Amino acid sequence: MDKKITFGSHFGTIAAVGGSVIGLGNIWRFPYLVGSSGGSAFLIVYILCSLLIAVPIMMSELLLGRHTRSNPFGAFRKLSEYKIWSMVGLLGIITVFCIFAFYSVVAGWAISFFKTAIFEGFTGHSSQEISSNFKQYINTGWQPSLAALIFIVLTAGVVIGGIKKGIERINKILMPVLLVIIVGLFIYSFSLDGFSQAMNFLLQPDFSKIGINTIFAAFGQAFFSMSLGMGAMIAYGAYVRPETSIPRLTLTIALADLTIALLAGFAIFPGVFTYGIEPTSGPTLIFETLPLVFSMMPAGNFIGIIFFFLVFIAAITSSVSMLEPIVQFVMQELNATRAKAVVFISTLIGIAAVLCAYSQVENSSLIVFGENIFDFLNDATAKFSMPIGAFLIVIFTGWVVQKDIVYKQITNDGRHSNSLYFYYRMLLRYFIPAVLGVFILTTLFN
Repeated sequence: MDKKITFGSHFGTIAAVGGSVIGLGNIWRFPYLVGSSGGSAFLIVYILCSLLIAVPIMMSELLLGRHTRSNPFGAFRKLSEYKIWSMVGLLGIITVFCIFAFYSVVAGWAISFFKTAIFEGFTGHSSQEISSNFKQYINTGWQPSLAALIFIVLTAGVVIGGIKKGIERINKILMPVLLVIIVGLFIYSFSLDGFSQAMNFLLQPDFSKIGINTIFAAFGQAFFSMSLGMGAMIAYGAYVRPETSIPRLTLTIALADLTIALLAGFAIFPGVFTYGIEPTSGPTLIFETLPLVFSMMPAGNFIGIIFFFLVFIAAITSSVSMLEPIVQFVMQELNATRAKAVVFISTLIGIAAVLCAYSQVENSSLIVFGENIFDFLNDATAKFSMPIGAFLIVIFTGWVVQKDIVYKQITNDGRHSNSLYFYYRMLLRYFIPAVLGVFILTTLFN
């Protein structure tokens, strides 16, 4: 990779990196986890996980990428004489491949629902009809497969354009659009009768509901939402300009990620409470529950169109950050052109996505360890490969990478706070490995 290739501007950097972390994790995953994990009790744990664990890990991934100007595999290879460490980068590439496979299926759902909102609408449909239609759609196999393939092609079209003309340009356009839409939906939610009830649900903590499952859910969400342990931040770090402050960039992105997730909850739950819908609906919250809400509210069809367009935007801005590290790897390690790498990897992901979609068909034989392929990849990446990858990244950055390299990247050659570097290093070397180690071992034994 040409080491001179960087994001073109500070705003472009924020938009691109922010686009990676602000995605379906905020719009699809976060609301149903809040609903099923104790409401605001989950929020408190999630914020602590983000600030004390996720932010330092993101800083570590960005600095590895910026210092080496390399893909995740190459970054570890360049910074250690022991080849075994390069396997950590390879684990990240495999992880992001698996995530993109099932992620594209969910994004395909958003495309299909966006089409339904435009041409059919949700008005007049009962909860049984909406649920039945969604299950019928899933059980066709070919429809979610086709939608996922369309999404993969759209993502490939962005990535094939390169960093400035592809990834940075699309994020500079879509991220402001996403913010305007979600703020608009939040403002609209003020007019709904369930707004105050939703605020209580989201903001009044019930500490009795904080248990091991809440902590595990918060950990998984922090890693999934902030694209950690899967190489995406290392790949994007390779394009971060030398003068950019990594701590400032990371904190900005983390704040934006949390803000968008909260706004999504504030936009979604008032309608859920207004129309007496169960807020703990699970993963299908925005695909079964919200269409019912749209069917009952004034101007529901129009709101549905806007909402599912928002979901699509969130999906595409994150998906380009998933495809880029794999493309980066193929380009650098196999000496392929960007176009050939994008086509090759997109084809493989398309095959995996089709398997994920068909594994959800009723009575499907596409089962791995008792789960369909879609659920297996979702659980395996969120509970195992991302936390394990992040654990190895912090060990590598805190104990293997030369201290002066880390210092120069975090402080921009001493131009920024030394005290921040001190706290970062303490978290990286002791606190985060201990917490992640307990989390991983507990998950394995459970």
